[in-house]
Amino acid sequence: MKNNKGFSLVELIIVIAIMAILVGVMAPQLIKYIEKGKVSSDAQLADTVHTAMVTAMMDPEIVNMKDSGIPTNSQSGLLTSLTAGKSYTSAVMETLGVSALTQVNSSLKSNGASNISFQVINGNTISVWIPGTDSRGSKSTGATYNIQVK
Repeated sequence: MKNNKGFSLVELIIVIAIMAILVGVMAPQLIKYIEKGKVSSDAQLADTVHTAMVTAMMDPEIVNMKDSGIPTNSQSGLLTSLTAGKSYTSAVMETLGVSALTQVNSSLKSNGASNISFQVINGNTISVWIPGTDSRGSKSTGATYNIQVK
């Protein structure tokens, strides 16, 4: 009587083929969910930057300074374009817990996102967003956040 213990080569090849098919189907979905998580993380970072900018803009000590560096009406640009050494920029960096605004941009995770932009509209609305696209190149990797500052 023959005592066969183990799997035949054909059985092993079939199992490997089934696993390859499963990986081929699931990998694109996994990549999509990973990028979606990165985009969500970047949107949260943009919200944090927005909060820091509004907090600094509403600080009476900064507002009453003659040359505070607060962004003016219709001013827009990259977050790193805020004037270094000014009290407004220092307050934003302190709220964010960074020593340079370039550290914020280096925290971006999603594909295509390389910087954070802002715009002040009519002196009382601040928009913060992250221009760029995800790995498919199809959508913005951030959102616009507005608040009325009086």
